[in-house]
Amino acid sequence: MKCTLPLLLLLAACGSRAAEAPSPIPAFFENDGARLAFSLDLPQGRGPFPAIVLGHGSGKTTRDQLRWMADRFVGMGFAVLRFDKRGVGESTGTYVFVGYRDSEEVFPVLASDIAAGVRFLRTRPEIDAKRIGLAGNSQAGWILPIAARQVDVAFLVLMAGPVCTVGEEWFYSEMVENDPSAAIADANRKMPEYTGPSGFDPVPVLQGLNTPVLWLLGTDDRSIPVELTVHNLEKLKAAGRPFEWRIYPGAGHSLTPQMWDDIGPWVAKFR
Repeated sequence: MKCTLPLLLLLAACGSRAAEAPSPIPAFFENDGARLAFSLDLPQGRGPFPAIVLGHGSGKTTRDQLRWMADRFVGMGFAVLRFDKRGVGESTGTYVFVGYRDSEEVFPVLASDIAAGVRFLRTRPEIDAKRIGLAGNSQAGWILPIAARQVDVAFLVLMAGPVCTVGEEWFYSEMVENDPSAAIADANRKMPEYTGPSGFDPVPVLQGLNTPVLWLLGTDDRSIPVELTVHNLEKLKAAGRPFEWRIYPGAGHSLTPQMWDDIGPWVAKFR
C-alpha cells in the first residue's frame, strides 16, 4: 500500500504497514557511478528510528521483492531501506550474474552499494545514525560482511547465508539442487573432495569482523552447504568472533516462518 497523504497524516494513514518516507522524487542515492532507486519504510511512532539496510540474493532483485523482509522488520520497530540492485529495475549501473570466476571482483562492488545505503541513511533526520544494521538472504550472506568491513554497522542478520567459498557452494548445489533425489548427507560427505576454483572466500572477511552476526540456516538447504557453513562458524566463534546461528531441522533454502521468532528477540538488543 502506497501512501500519498500529506506528511502530517502519513504514519496514521498507513497503520501497521510500512510507510513510504518523504524523499526527493525520483528517490535515488548514488554510488560508484550508479544511481540506486530506493524505498524507505518507516514504523509507527516518532523517530529517529533504528534502521536496517536490506541486501539482495542472487539474480535481478528489485526493492519490491524485498518487501517480505521489510514488513517484518518494520513491525519490529526498524526503518528499512530497500533498493533495486545495481542495473536492475530503476537503478542504473550494470547488472552482473556472479559466479566463482568473477565473485572476488563483483561482491565488493555490490557491498559498496550497501555501505553507500548506510551512509545515505545517516543523512536522514528520521534515522538514528548509531543504530543501523544489515539484513539479507542467500547471496547477501557473502556480500553484507564485506559491507560491514567498509562501514561500521550495529549488527547483521543473514538468512541462509553461506560461509564457504563460491566454488564450494556451486559444487554442493550442482550435486543436490539440480537433483531432488540426491541425498544431502551424501553431498556433505563429498564436500572435502572439491579441488576446483574457489572464487570468493568469506572466511578471511569474517575473521576480521567484530560486528555481531546472526545466521539462520536450514538442515535441508539444497543451495548452500549448511554442514560446512556451521563447521566454519564454529571455528570463527572459537576464535572470538561475536557470531551466533540458529538451525531449523527440515527447513530448506527458504527457511521457515519460525525464524522470525528468533530474529525478533535478537535484533531487539539493537533497537
